[in-house]
Amino acid sequence: MVGCYSCIACSSLRLSIFPTTTIAVASSSSSAAVAIKFSPNSAFPFLRNTIGLSSCRRRIIYAAASTGRSSKTTTPDYYKVLKVRKNATLQEIKSSYRALARKYHPDMNKADGAEEKFKEISAAYEVLSDEEKRSLYDRFGEAGLQGNYDGSGAGFQEVDPFEVFGTFFGDSNGFFGGNGMNESGDNNFNFRNKGTNSLNIRHDVFLSFEESIFGAKRDIEVSCFETCDNCGGTGAKSRNCIKSCNQCGGRGAVMQTQETPFGVMSQVSSCSKCGGDGKIITENCQYCRGEGNVQKTRTVKVVIPPGVTDEDTMGIQGEGNIDKTRNRVGDLYLVFHVKQKHGIKREGLNLYSEINIDYTQAILGTVIKVETVDGVKDLHVPSGIQPRETIKLSKMGVPDINKPSVRGSHHFIVNVNIPKYISNEERLLVEKLAAVRHHTFNGRKDDDTFEKYKQDFTSSKKLGTSIWNSIRDVFRGRESGDRFASTSSVCTSVNYWKHNSPISPIIFFTAVVLMFTCIFNSSYMKVKQRRD
Repeated sequence: MVGCYSCIACSSLRLSIFPTTTIAVASSSSSAAVAIKFSPNSAFPFLRNTIGLSSCRRRIIYAAASTGRSSKTTTPDYYKVLKVRKNATLQEIKSSYRALARKYHPDMNKADGAEEKFKEISAAYEVLSDEEKRSLYDRFGEAGLQGNYDGSGAGFQEVDPFEVFGTFFGDSNGFFGGNGMNESGDNNFNFRNKGTNSLNIRHDVFLSFEESIFGAKRDIEVSCFETCDNCGGTGAKSRNCIKSCNQCGGRGAVMQTQETPFGVMSQVSSCSKCGGDGKIITENCQYCRGEGNVQKTRTVKVVIPPGVTDEDTMGIQGEGNIDKTRNRVGDLYLVFHVKQKHGIKREGLNLYSEINIDYTQAILGTVIKVETVDGVKDLHVPSGIQPRETIKLSKMGVPDINKPSVRGSHHFIVNVNIPKYISNEERLLVEKLAAVRHHTFNGRKDDDTFEKYKQDFTSSKKLGTSIWNSIRDVFRGRESGDRFASTSSVCTSVNYWKHNSPISPIIFFTAVVLMFTCIFNSSYMKVKQRRD
């Protein structure tokens, strides 16, 4: 039978699975269990995906040996053994098997007949869990399975040891780290590898920037592998050309035993003669040259959705490699590679570009032509735009791959070009512009004062108020608490408005009249006092 042994860190456990001969193991103490090391390169017919466990503290290994017992003359009903209906699903079969395996396992059930019952359960599950064998069993009964057994133990190849381990310890992928799976997704296909991922194909698809935005339709030539129709996947010219390996007895592995302080250690390694197949092919198939599969080219029509990004992967079911011996078909995985477009950068659903305009265009505003994924469009630049500000064209970005009606925007970052060298004529014009701007905007606060004066002066004329009130407001304009203290301060204010206002002569004249009036009144009052 097949033995599963744990190291000293685990409790002693022997897992009997198949009706084969038990491996003889001796232990120096009852508490010390024997650890069997399984080489990562070894290849039992049903353990080809088993990974190396050299770094695992709980070393749990599977091994097998040939049987010398004769099979039973009568075979029970496998459906009754697993206590399921004939139309039961695979999930129901697995659930029933796990429950019965725990119940009748020899290490958990010491009752008489538990070991034989466990063997029946394992044999029934081995047949009913395989679609092809189950179909033959349903149609022809046990006789339909005789062609699959050649006395070398090949009839037990389809049992997955990871699934058996998961029956007692849970999911084996978490324990082993999943390293035994082929996750490359490439065209590395081998019918000797029972992993489902070996049937999958990876194909790289190169797209332009516009195709990634709007989607595309492609006819892709895919190189795939299919089971050789001439040999049926055996790799031999005929069945007579397949012989059992005499070195390993058809098991595909050899075992070496040695004494250790913990007991007898048995090491299992791949058979060097047959390479772990357990069989020797005397004459290869002339079509597949002993590989069991042939390479073919297939054309696949693909509809690429809009909005894909670089390194996105799309899976297409049923377009991978074909294994007719197991009636399984892999999937095709397309990996997209998007070519970048000069001048346009993508971030999520939005696109970003930079534009350069002249400083006069930034001041006055303009309309320029810009390149988008929808073609050349007009972009309106508002007057007074500042450097590094953005202008947005809505709904000209990337569509949402899950909701194509939603689309991002195209943002344009504005760069204002200031020339280093200008002509003399242009320099004179710029200097005039600078002088005008200096006189017009010589301080935000003075501008407000001037505007306030104009409003007050206009309203005073309309309402018929005294001109003296307007003059008073002019000289109070700078601060609410300011007052002129001398004649010189009045002149300063007058000079300011003279240079900065078109009505400055009126203000100047009014101020002069006010000044002389004040002087006259002051002199008159002094003369009058002297006379008194």
